[in-house]
Amino acid sequence: MRVVDIPTSAVLLERLRHGADADAWTEFALRYRVPLLEFAEARGWHHVDIEGAVQETLRTVAIALPRGDYHPEKGRFRDWLLGILRNRLKTALRTEVNRSRREYTYLRDRLPECVVPETDAALWRKVCLRQALRMVLEAPAVAGRTRAVFVDYVLHGRPAEEVADAYGLTPNAVYQIRNRLIARLRKCVATLR
Repeated sequence: MRVVDIPTSAVLLERLRHGADADAWTEFALRYRVPLLEFAEARGWHHVDIEGAVQETLRTVAIALPRGDYHPEKGRFRDWLLGILRNRLKTALRTEVNRSRREYTYLRDRLPECVVPETDAALWRKVCLRQALRMVLEAPAVAGRTRAVFVDYVLHGRPAEEVADAYGLTPNAVYQIRNRLIARLRKCVATLR
């Protein structure tokens, strides 16, 4: 049954206006809850919390009727009721949009770039850096130990002292290898951009 097909009982509304009749509120909720849900679904509000909006509508009516907010001389009860529902649906939509924006901002700021799409410029810089790194590490001038020290210290983030001990070098030698290869890397990146 559609909302427009439900006859509004003047007696029921009068009972609701006095507010104390629990049976009248139960009857009202039973009469209008499902049609309000169907109305919202038929209007395409699938992307918001329809059930919550309908519950808020019923709650608003329960507060507004005893206060005297509905005036029959201004229009039909069903139009007033559907107006409240539309407002609750719009509020739910704004809430959902704001939540989605907050989630996107959180994702953009907190999660790895593989989850949140990058700009073309950022992706291009990353691709150029990867290619330059491959070119530097595969260059014949970069010996096996030099390459291994750079990979362990710069790419894997091991402490300089630990890397120096592992390869029989001083920490200063590790820093020099890093500086030499980063200078080559910068030149290589400059040629790719």
